[in-house]
Amino acid sequence: MTSPYSLFEKPYEPQSTELRLRTFWQDHQFYRSSPNPNKKPYTILMPPPNVTGDLTMGHMMYTLQDVLVRWHRARGYEACWIPGTDHASISTESKVTKMLEGKGINKKEIGREAFLKYAYEWKEEYGNRIVESLKTLGISCDWSKNTFTMDEKYSASVIKAIVKLYRDGLVYRSHKLVNWCPVSQSVISDEEVNFEERSGNLWHLKYFVEGSATGEYIVVATTRPETLFGDLAVAVHPEDPRYAHLLGRNVIVPVCKRLVPIIADTYVEKDFGSGAVKITPAHDMNDFEMGKRHNLGLLNIMNPNASLNQNVPEAYVGLDRYVARKKLIQELTENGSIEKIEPHKLIVGISERGQVPIEYYLSEQWYIRAQKLADLTLDATRSGRLKLIPAHQEKVWEHWLTNIQDWCISRQLWWGHRLPMYTCTKCQHVHCEEQAPARCEHCGHDVLVQDPDVLDTWASSWLWPIGVHNWANPSPEEAQNLAYYYPTDVIVTGADIIFFWIARMVMAGEYFTHKTPFKYCYFTPIIRDAQGRKMSKSLGNSPDVTQIMSKYGTCAMRFSLVNQVVSGQDIFWKDECCDLGKTFANKLWNVGRFLTMNTTKLGVSTSLSSFDDLKELSSDPIMGWVTSEFFDCVARCHQHIERFEFSQYTGALYEFVWMVYCDWFVELAKPRFSEEAPTTLSQQTLVLALQIFDGILRLLHPIMPYLTDEIWHILDESRVNNTIGFCALPEPRAELVDKKALAHMREIQSVVGAVRTIRGQFQIHPGQELKVSTKESSLRFGNLVPQLEFLTKAKFFFEQEKLGLCAPSLINNYEIYVSLEGLIDRNVEKERLSKKMAKIQSTMEGIEKRLGNADFVAGAPKHILEGAQKQYDDCKRELAFLKVSFDALN
Repeated sequence: MTSPYSLFEKPYEPQSTELRLRTFWQDHQFYRSSPNPNKKPYTILMPPPNVTGDLTMGHMMYTLQDVLVRWHRARGYEACWIPGTDHASISTESKVTKMLEGKGINKKEIGREAFLKYAYEWKEEYGNRIVESLKTLGISCDWSKNTFTMDEKYSASVIKAIVKLYRDGLVYRSHKLVNWCPVSQSVISDEEVNFEERSGNLWHLKYFVEGSATGEYIVVATTRPETLFGDLAVAVHPEDPRYAHLLGRNVIVPVCKRLVPIIADTYVEKDFGSGAVKITPAHDMNDFEMGKRHNLGLLNIMNPNASLNQNVPEAYVGLDRYVARKKLIQELTENGSIEKIEPHKLIVGISERGQVPIEYYLSEQWYIRAQKLADLTLDATRSGRLKLIPAHQEKVWEHWLTNIQDWCISRQLWWGHRLPMYTCTKCQHVHCEEQAPARCEHCGHDVLVQDPDVLDTWASSWLWPIGVHNWANPSPEEAQNLAYYYPTDVIVTGADIIFFWIARMVMAGEYFTHKTPFKYCYFTPIIRDAQGRKMSKSLGNSPDVTQIMSKYGTCAMRFSLVNQVVSGQDIFWKDECCDLGKTFANKLWNVGRFLTMNTTKLGVSTSLSSFDDLKELSSDPIMGWVTSEFFDCVARCHQHIERFEFSQYTGALYEFVWMVYCDWFVELAKPRFSEEAPTTLSQQTLVLALQIFDGILRLLHPIMPYLTDEIWHILDESRVNNTIGFCALPEPRAELVDKKALAHMREIQSVVGAVRTIRGQFQIHPGQELKVSTKESSLRFGNLVPQLEFLTKAKFFFEQEKLGLCAPSLINNYEIYVSLEGLIDRNVEKERLSKKMAKIQSTMEGIEKRLGNADFVAGAPKHILEGAQKQYDDCKRELAFLKVSFDALN
C-alpha cells in the first residue's frame, strides 16, 4: 500500500492528472443523469457553441455553469447539464464553400443536395473539435444528451414551431430593408454585424431646383454617393426658413436626371450641415421609414452581390458599388455637381463572416410578428418568474421588448433548417406544413415547390430548452425527461445575445409550453485584454486557452478567471492572472503533504478523517476557533452561490485556506505536532485538520475539480472508484460557529499582526526576540499566551507600563508596546524614514498633477485612471504608516 505522503512528495502535475481523471470520469459516467423521483432536479443548458468554433476565452465562462452544476450535485440535487452545438448557418456555409473552392468546386454548379453532402461530411470531420476541446475544461456535462441543432429530432421541433406560428397568423412574408451580406448574399442578423470606425469622405453634392431661372440648388452631403441613383426625395425640416419657398417643388438628381420632390420632415436636423438630406428608401433604414411616411415608394439599385442593377444609368449597370462610386465621383466632378469633399470618420457595419461592409437591401423575406411574443416575455420578468442578473439588464430588456420590430427569419443559404413553405406552381397558394404536402389544398394541383431559404439560426436555437428533449415527437422516455428537466433553473451567457437568444427562448417557452424556460439568467462579464479591448481574432488579442491551461493547469486557470467574475463588471485579462490560481493550487498540494507527513508520526489514519465525522465543536480554543471559522466560511460560500457572487465565493475560500487555515491554524498547531510523543490533543488536532481539509476540498471541487479529486483520492486509496463530486457539501451549521471564540482569536491575530508590523516598520531581524508590554492581564488571552509568544517571537509582560523607547499599537481599546531599546539608532532611523516619506510625498504630488489635468483625464483609458488613483491611495496609506513609526521615535 502506497503511503499518501509519498504521493505528495512529488509536485502536482496538472497535465497527466487532468487526462487521467477526465478519462476516469467519462468511463464511470458519473455525470450521466436520469429523472429521479427522490431528488429535485437542477438543470442547466449549455449555450451551444458554433460547430465551426475553436476554444476561446469566452468558452472559459462555461466554468461558471460547471460551478453551479457541481455545487448542486454535491447538495443532493439530480444535477443535469445538457451540452450541444449549433449548426451556425452562415459560418458553416462559408467554411464549406471556401473548402470547396480550394478544390476547384463551385457551390452553385454542384447544386444544393451535393453541397449539403459535403457540408455534413465537413461537420463530421471537424465539428466535434469544439466538443473535445470543451471536455478539457473539466466540465461535468451529461455528454449522452449532447444535441446538435440539425439532429433529426431537434429539426422536427424547429419545423413544428414555425408551422404553429404560421397557422396562428404570426408568420408572414414582406418586402423590407434588411442587413445584407454581399459575400454570402444573404440576410444577416444584427448580431452578425460588427461596427467599425473607418476613414472616408463626405461629399457635398448639388441638387439643382427644377425650373429655377437663377440656377438655385440644394446641397446635400453623403458618405455613399453611389446611392443617389436610388434617391426619391430631398428632405428639409418643416421650420427651416431657408427652404420654405422650395417645399412642394422638385430637384434634379445628378447624373440620372430624375426629378424628386422636396419634402418636409421633423427627422431632419436643420442645424446639421446644410439642413437638407437625400432620401434613399431602399438603401437606408431611416430613409425607409421616412419613405413610408411620405409614400415615396422604393427603388432598389443593387444586385445581391452589391453590384448596381438595371435601375441605374446604363454606364453603371453591373459595376461593383465601389467601382461605381469612383466612376460617379469623376462624372460629378466633371459636370460641376460637387461643391466640396471633406475627410470624414464614419461608423460602418461589417459582415462578421463576409468581412465586407453590409448593405441595407430591399428584399422579400419571411417574418415573425413579434409583439405578442414580446408581451409574454415582458410578463415573465415583470411577474418575477424570470430574474435577470445583474438586475440593470432589465432596463435594456424592457426597452428592446417594448420597442420590438418583427423578426426576419429567412436566410438565403443552403445549410440550415429549410423553410417549411410550399408554393403551388399553378395557383401560387402557399402551404406551411411539417411534411411536404402531396397536392395543393386550394386547387388540388400536385406540383408544389419548397421555399429555397433556410431559417435564421436563432429561429432554431430559441427552442433549445425544449428541443433537446424532442419536443415535437417525444418518446415516453423523452416526454419524461421534458417533464422532469424543464423548465430549467438558470441560463448563463453573455449579455451581447440578450435579445437574439435569451429573450427569444423566453418567447418560445411562454408561447409553446406556457412556461418560462428558466428561473434565472446570469449574464457573464465581457473578457477584455489588458488595454481594455474586447478579445477578437481580428485584433489578435485572444489568447490560446489550451496553451494557458498547459502552462498553469486547468484548475489554476478556472480559479483565476472566476475570481475576477464580478456581476456587471468587465474582466481585464492577462495570462499572468493565472499565477494566483497556480500558487493556490500548490498551496493546497503542500497542505496535503504537511498533513500526511504528520499522520504516521502521530498514528492518525487519513482514511478515517472524513468531514462527515465533524459533528461537534471542540472545547479546545484553537480547535473550537478554526471549526467556527470554517463554518462561517461555509455559510458565506452558500450565500455567494445563491446570489451568483462568483468572485466572492472564490474569495471566501481563498481567504479561509490561506489566511485562516494555513497562516494561523497550521502555525498554531505546529507546536502540538512537533512533540516527541503523540498526545491525545495532538492527535485530535490533526484529525480535525484533516476533517476540515476534506471539507475545503469539497467546497473547492466545483471550481477546481481535477486538483481536489486528485488530493481526495490520495488521502484514501479505497475511494478509487468514486469521485469527491458526490460527497455531501458542507452545509451551514450555526451551532458550530462560536462567535466568542472567533472574537477571541481575532484579537490574538490583531496582536500578532501589530507586533509583526512594528518589526517590519523598524526593520528588526525576524530572528530577534522582542519584548512586548501591556497593561492588560494575561487572562485576557487565556491559555493562548504560549501561541501568542510563539507566533510573534516575543516575550510578553502583562500588567506593566511600557519598557523605555517603544513603538505603540492600539488593539481594540488597549495598547501594546514593543520595546525598541538596543534594537535601533533613533537618529539614523528618523533620517531613513524622513527620506522615504519625502520620496512618497513627491510621487503623490506627481499623481495629483496628472489627475488634476483635465486633458489627461479626458483622454486616458479607464484602467489607466483607475491605476493612477490606486497608486495614489497606496502611497497615502504607506505615508500614514511611516508617519506613525516616525512619531514613535519622538
